[in-house]
Amino acid sequence: MKIRKAQFTDSEALAALCITVWIDTYCSEGIEAAHANYVLDEYTAKNLKQRIVNSTVLVAEVKGSPIGLAILNGKLGEIETLYVLSRFKGLGAGKALVDELKKHTNLELYLTCWEGNEPALQFYKRIGFMETGETFFELDGKKIRNVALACS
Repeated sequence: MKIRKAQFTDSEALAALCITVWIDTYCSEGIEAAHANYVLDEYTAKNLKQRIVNSTVLVAEVKGSPIGLAILNGKLGEIETLYVLSRFKGLGAGKALVDELKKHTNLELYLTCWEGNEPALQFYKRIGFMETGETFFELDGKKIRNVALACS
């Protein structure tokens, strides 16, 4: 496995990766219209190219193909996205991405995670993140509770 900075040529593959992980994580009861609209608007190749320019975007790859990515707002220390394809979880990609992100900011890293994503919450705690509070994400008029976590 290799961790590297994302390139513009990765944008389509990363968009597909994000959509896949998002749907696998959040659509446990099927894909509602609000979910489909959100994920297709949010994770476009164009949006990912903008993130590559404005943020730190790292890719975890196996045999030259992306299996995970991390997006860091280095000015704030916020991990905005950390996704690994489900079939590659447990190989250390998530931890390797976080370790590499730490090299791109002097700030304490923080993130939010959906309260229903227990595997991710356990992962973050296992690698040193601690709960610091809560935030809410609004989708289709519904407030979705997220757990705030931070790690120095």
